Amino acid sequence: MYKQVVELLEEAAISYTQYTHEPILDYETDRKIRERFKLEGVPSKSLFLKDKSNNYYIFVTVEGEKLDSKLMKDLVGKKISICSAEELIEKTSCVPGCVSPFGYSDEITLIIDRKIYNYNKFLLSPGIPEITIEIPTKSINKILNIVENNILIYEKRS
Repeated sequence: MYKQVVELLEEAAISYTQYTHEPILDYETDRKIRERFKLEGVPSKSLFLKDKSNNYYIFVTVEGEKLDSKLMKDLVGKKISICSAEELIEKTSCVPGCVSPFGYSDEITLIIDRKIYNYNKFLLSPGIPEITIEIPTKSINKILNIVENNILIYEKRS
């Protein structure tokens, strides 16, 4: 997954900063690493989901946001659930807790929370816990324009 993410960033001509650190597998370690490296970006949160027909989705949002099941059902047309750790590893090769927001085969639909665009910088995991990548949030659309995944926009109503 790491290789796919970096290739996408390079193909889209996105400047990024990569940080190597101890594995991030919990929010406390994540917080400490952000402080140590003085990271300015909003931490991403990517969930691997599926529906009963075994269609797969990556929901990309920001740390602290909760998935609105009703809104998600309205968006995709079916009830969805979070995949097991085993299914995540098998289908994406990501480490649980380190799901990348992009870099997947076209059979996986990307669901992008519009809220991510409220921030200047975006922190993401490239699928492994020892690396964090920071990109300008405005550059996410460059990635979305070159991936072959179906893309849906998720927006909570205020």
